[in-house]
Amino acid sequence: MEWDDLKHFLAVARTGSLADAAHQLKTSPATVGRRVAALEAKLGARLFDRKRTGYSLTESGAAIHGKAEEVEEAVLSVEREAFGRDLHVSGRVRLATSDELCANVIVPHLSEFCRCHPRILLEIVARTDLANLSRREADVALRSARPEQHNLMIRRAGWWKCGLYAAKSYASAHDLNPGLRDFSNLDIITWTEEFAHFRGGPWFAEHARDATVALQANSRRIHYGACKAGLGLAILPCLSADHDPDLVRLLPPEQVFIAELYLVTHRDLARTARVRAVIDFFRPAISNCTR
Repeated sequence: MEWDDLKHFLAVARTGSLADAAHQLKTSPATVGRRVAALEAKLGARLFDRKRTGYSLTESGAAIHGKAEEVEEAVLSVEREAFGRDLHVSGRVRLATSDELCANVIVPHLSEFCRCHPRILLEIVARTDLANLSRREADVALRSARPEQHNLMIRRAGWWKCGLYAAKSYASAHDLNPGLRDFSNLDIITWTEEFAHFRGGPWFAEHARDATVALQANSRRIHYGACKAGLGLAILPCLSADHDPDLVRLLPPEQVFIAELYLVTHRDLARTARVRAVIDFFRPAISNCTR
């Protein structure tokens, strides 16, 4: 039995489809299907029920799932241990964070980072879910919530502040001034239901119950563009919105949303020179720009 077969099995078990597993493993659905079929042939058991809605574990599949995860952790532990002893400040480092954090606090410093560390290839993955650092989905993550896992090295990096904004044209048309309290007869731009817990979403749910929802979107960039276009009020990052001549801040972040930012890596990778270089560079850069 090969580890690669188990790796493909776990990807299908977690995603429920060949296509999603292939995307996760950076291969083709046909390859994933062949690997799963090969594992079933070696074990002499059917591991998945193949339905129109996706792949679900059979009783046999469920029985080996936990053991396969133990094998995965052992393999990844070996990889992390070897990677963690790498003393060369060169190579690829995968950094995961959200789209808005990337655009506002990572991208502005990339030129300087490349000048300081020309031999490090920084690979940035913008995602809404949390990258699993134990599974090497990323080497470093920038997060706005402190992780609870004990196998992670966590470093405070700064603050993420969001205020309430409107286009100057919208504020003028509705006679709005800083210190807004009454949301009746106003329009808001907020998250779609599956992202309602995201930054600022709960604040709108509590304080703007009388407002009309003009737009729901799962992207802060869409919120930002819609707000600038005069569609309604939006909770936006102060780092960019405060400097936008088309916007006016109606409420400061102290009354809307502030979260601490953390740079996180697996403890096994904390000794790796290139990972340390990424954290040591971006930690003060983020702190300075988010005060």
